[in-house]
Amino acid sequence: MGAFKAYDIRGVYNQDFDQEFVYKVGYFLPKLLDTSVIAVGRDVRLSSDEIFEALARGITDSGADVWDIGLATTPMVYFATVHLNVGGSVQITASHNPAIYNGLKISRRGALPVGEDSGLKELEQMVNTLKIEVAPQRGQVIEKGVKEEYIEFLRPFVPNLASLKVSIDLSNGMANLITKEL
Repeated sequence: MGAFKAYDIRGVYNQDFDQEFVYKVGYFLPKLLDTSVIAVGRDVRLSSDEIFEALARGITDSGADVWDIGLATTPMVYFATVHLNVGGSVQITASHNPAIYNGLKISRRGALPVGEDSGLKELEQMVNTLKIEVAPQRGQVIEKGVKEEYIEFLRPFVPNLASLKVSIDLSNGMANLITKEL
């Protein structure tokens, strides 16, 4: 499957990649990132929940835990990676691409992006060649919402707009989650 790109894994879901592929990515991700905990967030695309389930199953079958951030913006997942001090994260999104697309943005500890030259090629090789052996002690999926902490982190950067009437068109974007509170 040609879903591995220079900076992420992306394509038309169920055409360029599918549940089995996502499961394998999830399974080998803890090994690639050398971690036992991976934070995972997702956008509102119709395929995001299904992708999350396959990814989480792969991660937990490897013996690692998933900290489920839930619906989140990509910057929110980067924040969670640092704030929760986890060894890696995945944002399920295809950013600005049409709705039939989806993908995985992977980060290491410290929210450092994993790209073609920093782990994606290695992950692709693992997915395509290594055998899966379910860990005797499967990991868990644990809800770890960070919305309130993220809003508090952002507040100092937002000017006081109380005297203004503001209209914002977020175009169905994920920032709808936090904009009103800010």
